[in-house]
Amino acid sequence: MITNKTVICNEFNEYFSTVGQKLVENFDNGNTTSYMAYCDHSNKYSMFCAPVTSAELCTLILKLNNKKSPGPDNIGVKLIKSVVGIICHPLLHICNMSFQEGIVPDRLKLAKVIPVFKSGDASLPCNYRPISLLSVFDKLIEKLMASRLCSFLERHDVLYHYQFGFRKQHSTTLALIDVVEEIYHHLDNNEVGIGIYYDLKKAFDTVNHKILLDKMCHYGIRGLVHKWFTSYLTGRKQYTYIENYCSNVAELSYGVPQGSVLGPLLFLIYVNDIYRAVPHAKTKLYADDTNVFLFDKNVNNLISGANLCLQELGIWFRSNMLTLNMVKTCYMVFSTAPIDCINLSIDGIPLEKVHTCKYLGIHFDDHLTWRNHIDYIYNKLKQLTGIFYKLRCKLDYRWLKNIYYAFVYPYVMYGIEIYANTYVSYLDKLVKINNKILRILLNQPVRTSVSQLYAKFDLLPIDKLYLLQVLILVFKCIHCRHLVPSVYADRFIVNHDVYNYNTRSSQNLHLISTRTSYGQKCIKYKGSLLWNRLPVSLRFCSSVSVFKTHVKKYLWTIEN
Repeated sequence: MITNKTVICNEFNEYFSTVGQKLVENFDNGNTTSYMAYCDHSNKYSMFCAPVTSAELCTLILKLNNKKSPGPDNIGVKLIKSVVGIICHPLLHICNMSFQEGIVPDRLKLAKVIPVFKSGDASLPCNYRPISLLSVFDKLIEKLMASRLCSFLERHDVLYHYQFGFRKQHSTTLALIDVVEEIYHHLDNNEVGIGIYYDLKKAFDTVNHKILLDKMCHYGIRGLVHKWFTSYLTGRKQYTYIENYCSNVAELSYGVPQGSVLGPLLFLIYVNDIYRAVPHAKTKLYADDTNVFLFDKNVNNLISGANLCLQELGIWFRSNMLTLNMVKTCYMVFSTAPIDCINLSIDGIPLEKVHTCKYLGIHFDDHLTWRNHIDYIYNKLKQLTGIFYKLRCKLDYRWLKNIYYAFVYPYVMYGIEIYANTYVSYLDKLVKINNKILRILLNQPVRTSVSQLYAKFDLLPIDKLYLLQVLILVFKCIHCRHLVPSVYADRFIVNHDVYNYNTRSSQNLHLISTRTSYGQKCIKYKGSLLWNRLPVSLRFCSSVSVFKTHVKKYLWTIEN
């Protein structure tokens, strides 16, 4: 055990700065394919980095979050904002010179790393996540480059359509809905499914700079911009900071900085071609969370396809020098009937079959009942009830309302489009604990009408919140397609686009045919059904916020 704070800092920094290199050194390069063999045809267009304008830079500075911690130079956001009129012009010159020369100043490549404990044994460095705090000036130049890079990637449709991480109008909720819809659809067709959940060891820390830069060139980031990114990745340094103690400075030869603006975006480029390794499977990505889903009516074909998929993806990981965490990599079987004969393995190592797992914050179970996740939310809310009993006598109603929306509402709302799509009996315990919390905060007797409790908090009950969120998604897909990922754009089809008959229902959404209750749980089906029941006047609101307001009032008037 180490107790000296300076030595602890040095040990952490040694671990964080060399973890990627050590994983690569222990890497088995046998049976690999060239990493470029997985890339699609080269992008014939090259990225041009437009000059930064004074207005753009000043606006960016004023939008910075005052609460963000300062980097190695200890210059905070508030100070930068207070002198923006003085420093804007010289800073503009530095940014434009950087882009024109393809050079990132060395002083901006130093990171102050704060170890954040994740879980497990607190005495092991591997159980900490390194969060890089960078200079405000570095954040500004990264944001300027990131906006140009994102614009280029989106304009030329470079990124994989089912990559939901770190992209505008993409979210974990939309990623989850897409995965669940896929499973429901195949179960409705009486197919058996296998979901393989991959876990990578230190994915961001093991990114190979040469592989990344080669792929960027392939996708159109060439010339001066490529030179700039080469400079950005080369010669990066870091030190670890804990309780006013600092480590020595160490140089990084692998990885992209966590906590930076560009780091996550560069990682998306690095793994962008992974789906091409398994063209016969459905690959779903959220940054480094990689999940593959296979479906077939024949179980033997499904098993052979899954093992082939594991083999092919294993080759891709080795080609790109990424290491699987075999302990956390697992699979789940989705079927309407019990199946026990499925055995999957990677390089002779058997994978664990699980009945429940946590994916993007939602607890999946192999029957898609969502009871595990409902229990998880219920237990979280139950822990708060005792605190709320004490607070209700000490705080004003306005503060109690804020506390509800800060500590209870996020648990209820996250993934509600998924977990609330279940039987009423499974959801009942969550509804009751939510009612109880509102009653406690408002200090109301047990017999108080539930509708009064929710009206006081300007809130809908959980079952109606679910309907509201589904309808908002449908509205976005129909009227505001720029607010949803491209894979959602054609999810809902109007009847007159299916057939040419001029009937009363021609303006309704087309209902897909379903065979089982699984098909009826698809948002594509349920969303169309709910939309068709809406009054016509509500279907053509001017914006999402106006639609939300009117539908919320409408849902209050209808029976459960």
